[in-house]
Amino acid sequence: MFPIRAGLFAVRGHPDSVETASQFGSLIRLLDDENEEVQQGIQRALLEYEGDASHDLAALGIHLKSREAKLLSNSLHAGRQKLLRENWAMPAGSLRDPDGDYETFESLLRLISDFLHDGVTLRPSLSDELDLLARDAEPEIATPLELARWLFDSNRFVGNRVAPFDPRNSDLAWCLDEEQSNPIGLSIIYLLVAQRLDLQVYGVNYPGHFLTLIDTPDGPTLIDAFHNGRPILVKKLLADHPELSSQATKAIRQPCSLSAMLLRVLTNLNLAFNKAGRPDDAEIIQDLMKTVGR
Repeated sequence: MFPIRAGLFAVRGHPDSVETASQFGSLIRLLDDENEEVQQGIQRALLEYEGDASHDLAALGIHLKSREAKLLSNSLHAGRQKLLRENWAMPAGSLRDPDGDYETFESLLRLISDFLHDGVTLRPSLSDELDLLARDAEPEIATPLELARWLFDSNRFVGNRVAPFDPRNSDLAWCLDEEQSNPIGLSIIYLLVAQRLDLQVYGVNYPGHFLTLIDTPDGPTLIDAFHNGRPILVKKLLADHPELSSQATKAIRQPCSLSAMLLRVLTNLNLAFNKAGRPDDAEIIQDLMKTVGR
């Protein structure tokens, strides 16, 4: 039997090594081995990868079949859980404002994105993908409204109506690749691209449907990213709908904090994991939710 040992990947960092590729290939072939001792050894070896072996697989030229990729992703999942728990650190107060610490806000979203990644598919980081998107937008964009049209009215990004409770809607790197998400996922992409272009866009924690808020020549305007970036003039909405609840009216009049946005992302993810029958992941997200102040 192939020897599973804690130091199996001691030569990691030399991806051209034939020995390393052979060892990795042997490990993959044992992923569905029913021997408990073998499985424990595999898990110990894979923890070194912190849930993501995609760069090493690419560097070694290893191409996984669909079944192998799924088995490896599942085996790496414990590493992603561990990494999320160990690296999650809420700052003291810097996210409690609409103009708060966007760098920390994005880093926490990146942690969530990495946790939701399959760990075997090579892709750029969330921040790199946002940089590329902002670079594409910059020559054509001068105002927040133009950015909304560029992102959403063009159908460059659309609402994920087919699978609104898919946990991947909270993986913003996946959303950027697939060009779809739920209302808050699309809204946060809008916010983070706007930040890179020095445009002011704020989150609106509207009950049941996340929105964003911008200034236009006609006055404060809501942007509904999920519905093709539809602009809604705030004063007209309030005049036409006096029946709006006090909670909805407050949300429209006052942009929400970064921490409120983060909490809503986690709340959606907790719901998605519960619907998907993933209680261990839901428990992790519930623990993170307890660290987030409004």
